[in-house]
Formats: sequence, structure tokens, C-alpha cells
Amino acid sequence: MKARRVLWVDATAGASGDMILGALVDLGVPVRAIRRAVESLPVEGWKIGARRVVRSGLAARKIDVRVREKGPERGWRAIRRIVGAGRLDPRVRDLALRVFRRLIEAEAEAHGVAADEVHLHEAGALDAIVDVVGAAVGLVHLAPSRIVVSRITTGHGRVECRHGSYPVPGPATTALLRGAPVTGGDAEGERLTPTGAAILTTVADAWGSLPPGRIVATGHGAGDREFPDRPNVLRMVLADEDSRAPGSDETVPGGEVLVLQATLDDAPPQVVAWAAERLFEAGALEVFTTPVQMKKGRPGHLLTALARPERLDALAEVVLRETTTLGLRFRRESRIELERTVRKVSTPFGPVRIKTGWLGGEAVQAWPEYEDCAAAARRHSVPLKRVQRAALEAEGGVRGPACRKSRRRPAR
Repeated sequence: MKARRVLWVDATAGASGDMILGALVDLGVPVRAIRRAVESLPVEGWKIGARRVVRSGLAARKIDVRVREKGPERGWRAIRRIVGAGRLDPRVRDLALRVFRRLIEAEAEAHGVAADEVHLHEAGALDAIVDVVGAAVGLVHLAPSRIVVSRITTGHGRVECRHGSYPVPGPATTALLRGAPVTGGDAEGERLTPTGAAILTTVADAWGSLPPGRIVATGHGAGDREFPDRPNVLRMVLADEDSRAPGSDETVPGGEVLVLQATLDDAPPQVVAWAAERLFEAGALEVFTTPVQMKKGRPGHLLTALARPERLDALAEVVLRETTTLGLRFRRESRIELERTVRKVSTPFGPVRIKTGWLGGEAVQAWPEYEDCAAAARRHSVPLKRVQRAALEAEGGVRGPACRKSRRRPAR
């Protein structure tokens, strides 16, 4: 079976936004790519620096995000406006918004208010925006087939924040960690920040130890403090995974999905489209609607979302808040998936990622990523199918309908 690339995140020392950034840069993500993305946002008064440090004898990369502001409160609308106004790759923008949406939902749950009423303090400050957008840039740059996260160390004790002294992990962080394997650890203090928790729980496809395979690269991201029990370092390992070994301790099998459904007969089309967008931000793998006939002969829509099982609470809240339904259904299903690899190819319109599906070592499917092709088509003002055709010609792989050559009639 063809190997695919997996990113394993070792968060046994905890995690924060700058530690995640440091590990990504140590893996080879250019700091200039992060800086360029943040420069496109409508915010000022920040600087990003990278340096090598040693934590308990272990060399690591330290990312310093310095800002002038004192951390103004920002709500979902303000954050969405800032991120949406940047000249970001659509994949970077969407991932960053998914992370912030999870932060907002966790704070809303912790404080018992509606998501629209939440204003983030530390997590909405400029340095957190830099951390989240930078992490999205790095993960899109690496483009792993899947991401596996270890058991996360949260720390224990108490932490001082704007609302007073809270236990560790704090209420919002605890809400973010629902469904994730965690441990308090031995030493006191906050080892896991809300920003770190939001990023890891948003991107994790599975939880567990380092999958079997061949290690390609390792990155270490350093935190600010020194701890007596272990290096204050988040480790990332990029590996070519040969196959899933039997007995793996991952808590979410790769072939198992959550199917969440709601029937709607009184929701305007705009509401259905809006809910689908919010579901993607909350971590859905797929969202689609099917026309159905409901009671009393009324036409309606069956809204269906597919996701990893740990996304249940987040997706259910979106459906109940954003649609007109009074309830929903969910179930777990198994599915058969092709092994997948993703690689970039060079085209006259810029780099495009090609996703290939493998069966028994044979490539049976290949298709360029839509967002890459759409962005290139906009930049060069050419038809989307022309970019797709160029990508597949560069790949030399399986051809799709958009790549059939048209038959030209002879001139008369």
C-alpha cells in the first residue's frame, strides 16, 4: 500500500499557540509565509521573531509574537471580519475561522451565554490572532494526509485570569477538550492554553501514539517557561505511514464517521446554506442536503453532516442554533476509504495539490484540490477547468470529465 504522510503532535508537555507555531517552523514552514499572511490582515502593531533556545537540555524553536495592544475584547463578528479581510489562502482562512468558532462556542458554554454575546479576552487579542492564523498557514503548508495528537497534558492547580482565579484546566479549555484524551500531569500550572486546545482539537483526525511508519522530519516548539519535570516543548513528527497497524490505540478509527441529520420544512434557503457553512467551520467533513417530502405533503430538506465522532456536540449545537429544527438524529457508521496521498505539482498557474486514492498499491483516483484550482483561476482570470486540466497533465494521473478533449469540427 502506498505510504501517506501523517503529522503526529506530541502534546505530553502541554501546548500553546506559540509552541505550535515553533514546532511548525522547526519542521520547515517558512516564517516569511506566516508573516506575509498576517501582514494581509487589517491589524497593526505586531512583530514575529524566531530563535533557537534550549529547554531542559532539548533544543527547540521559540516563536516570539510581540504586540503593542493591551488585548481588546473581540467577538465572533470582529474576528471573522479581520480574518475574512486578509489575502489568505481559502484553506488558511477557513481553518482559522473554525478554530476561533470553537473558542467562541467553548466560552459561550463556560459562561452560559449565546455565542454572539461572547467577547474573547486573551484568546481574542492580537497575539492570539497571529498564533491561530500562523498555525493555519503552517498546517496548510505541510498538508499532511491526517493529523494524530497524543494525550494532552493540561497541568493542574489554579490560574489567574480576568474573571478571577480559575482551576486548571479552565472552563473553556475543558469544554474544548471534550472527547480528547487528557492528563493533568505532575507539576502545577497551566500547561495547555485555550488557544492551544482550540487548534489541536480542531485539526486532530485521531488521538494516540506515533503511528507506525518512517520518520521524515521532527520539529520542537518551545514555551516561555522552564519546568522541572520535563522540557517545556511541543514536538511534531512528520512521517510516511505505511498502514494502520492492528491494535492501534487511536480512539477514532479512520473508517468511522458520525452521521448527523435534521429535517427542515420551514427554513428559508439562506438559513440552510448558512447552517451548512457553520457546520464546515465546526469540523464537518461533508455537508449536503436532500429534498424530502414531509408530513402534510410539505416539501422540505434533509440536512446531513458527516464528521469524526468527537465533533458531535459542536455540530449538534450548530444545527440547533442555526436552523429551525426542534431536534436531530445521529448515528455512527463505518466506511471504506482509499489510502490517500497529497502532493503539489507545478502548473503555469502556480502550485496545485493533487489528491490521489490508492487501492492495492495502484492509483485509482486522482483529482486536483478545488480550492487551489479556484484560487489560481481567479488570479489568472482563466476557466477553472483549464487549471484542473493543467494540474492533471502535470501529475500524469487519472483524468476526469473536465479533462476530456473536445472534438473540433473541421472548418467549412
